[in-house]
Amino acid sequence: MQPAHQEMSQADFARAMGVSRAAVSQWKSKDILRDDAFTKPGKSGKIIYPVAVEQVRRNRDIGQSLGNGIATRTTVDNVPQVQPAAAPDPVPATVQQPSLPMAEAAPVEQTTPEAPAASSTPAAPKPDTVEDQLKRAKLEEQLRRNRIQAADEALRQGMLMSAEDAREQMARIAGMMLQIFEGALPDFAAAMAAQFDIPQRDVLHLLRAEFKKVRKTAAMKERARADEVEKDVATSVELDA
Repeated sequence: MQPAHQEMSQADFARAMGVSRAAVSQWKSKDILRDDAFTKPGKSGKIIYPVAVEQVRRNRDIGQSLGNGIATRTTVDNVPQVQPAAAPDPVPATVQQPSLPMAEAAPVEQTTPEAPAASSTPAAPKPDTVEDQLKRAKLEEQLRRNRIQAADEALRQGMLMSAEDAREQMARIAGMMLQIFEGALPDFAAAMAAQFDIPQRDVLHLLRAEFKKVRKTAAMKERARADEVEKDVATSVELDA
């Protein structure tokens, strides 16, 4: 059973929290670690682990916890045990034994150690703390900022454009092409009238009537096709880092 009042050095506390010794010194100077987290007055002596962890969790700035200290331990689920270095076994003195004939040793049968049986009890899920929620929110905010920056970069490089702008440009090009063809009808009528020796006015009237029919039919087909197309189009943009 682990002691509830565990004491450790500043270096061991830094390793247990996953930070450097300089970070622990900053916590002392910024009053994140208070006097009651130490065994001696004036923030000296050894550190009382459970009290110190609770003070770090409560007094540390949120911005620091989401920044360079995001991996700092702030729970005491498993209190690390600082094991003292084992003393070397004493070397026995050499004892002179009389030389005796050595009997042949019987062969030792090698046995394979059995693996310990795995525990059938599943580990309990770790509770979702407020700090975990803040970390996820910070990550989602950073991913959203990256997507916005990628879209802006693609827009500046000409790789991306608004769907409304694309429809407007296509409509303008289609209108220009219709005007070109319709403006060329008098030339078509003059060439046909000279070729077949018929009045140019009659040929022009027939060409304009047929052109209107074709334009009307094409417009109906394109309108029906446009209604079936989705208004929002998803675009995948990949930019080099």
